[in-house]
Amino acid sequence: MKKQTVRPAAILFLLLCMVAAGTILLPHGQKQAAVSSHKSAKVPPSKQANTPDGGHAALALKRAEIDHYLSHAGFSGSAVVVSHGYVVLNKGYGYSNFLLRRPNRPETEYFIGSITKSVTGVAFMQMEERGLISFGTPVSRFYPAFPHGRSITMLDLLCHVSGLRSEPETFKRVTRDELVQRIADYNIRLLSPPGTHWAYMDANYALVAAILDRISQNTYGETLHQFIQQNIFNRAGLKQAGFGNGIYQPALASIGYGRFNEPVPVPSFSQLLGCGDVYMSAWDLYQFDRALAAGMLVSDSSYHSIFTKHFSGVPYSLGWYTSRRDWGNDIYSSHGVLGGWNGGNAFSFDRQNYVVLLANSSQSLGIIGPANQTIFKILKG
Repeated sequence: MKKQTVRPAAILFLLLCMVAAGTILLPHGQKQAAVSSHKSAKVPPSKQANTPDGGHAALALKRAEIDHYLSHAGFSGSAVVVSHGYVVLNKGYGYSNFLLRRPNRPETEYFIGSITKSVTGVAFMQMEERGLISFGTPVSRFYPAFPHGRSITMLDLLCHVSGLRSEPETFKRVTRDELVQRIADYNIRLLSPPGTHWAYMDANYALVAAILDRISQNTYGETLHQFIQQNIFNRAGLKQAGFGNGIYQPALASIGYGRFNEPVPVPSFSQLLGCGDVYMSAWDLYQFDRALAAGMLVSDSSYHSIFTKHFSGVPYSLGWYTSRRDWGNDIYSSHGVLGGWNGGNAFSFDRQNYVVLLANSSQSLGIIGPANQTIFKILKG
């Protein structure tokens, strides 16, 4: 992708427009007006950062630079950028529905694809804290007949070192145990011995989610989705987050488009359990990050476990990459692709800078990583 150069004059012009429109940065706890004519999202109350004199102007310049970059990079979706407790950007770009010319807004909802795995990882740690499961628990404890189930542990699955192959994802609806059987049928022989080789496969998290669903139903009489809704979404204050076809009900739903602006079909969400069946708005995804970083969802020990490199040479753990190449240094990031939807979710090691980019066009696919890296550089500059 050709690098976009932001001219000082362009930044100054954007800044003057923002001042005239009254959109200079407000503290995180106030309502932020959108740069465009789109209706702005309401920003929930939260702890405000202490910004020194002149700090607002500096952040406003960064906001203008980020907005200019995304506007000219071909990004279609919603972006949330928060730095030191201040909302730098909360804006939609492009269209959620090309046919109706409906613009993407801050509150537009998107399927987050494999970013779902980070939600599953938190659910796992919550159950681990309750003594219901552990990293060393083998698959065979819940599915005795699963091939190599005695050798594959939860940690192997959560870090993608189980050796499992992923079965083709189709449009057929399946039950939880039918999904597990499909995975089993494709893994009579493993790609590699458990714990020895990293291979990113949806099957790992689908199997974890199936096991968590069994635990939740046996212990609490509720599905994994119900457990996540109560213990993650509700606790973090998420208002626009849910599962599967629920996104098709709200008027704020986005359509995922291909490279030629054609709607792209997705597999049955029953086959994406725990690995791609969640939707959110960009703001809610930031709220999830913030709740995780603030200790609202898991203990300090569990937080450390989520972001620890458990296997040598493996940069991935419980849904997150650590300092992923070409995404930025000293950040935790998660990436998801589903049909025409794709997105990036990241925050800095010091938990001060957050960048959420959710897109609904395959044309934005190659933009997410470079944009993430560029935005973090702007925030640190």
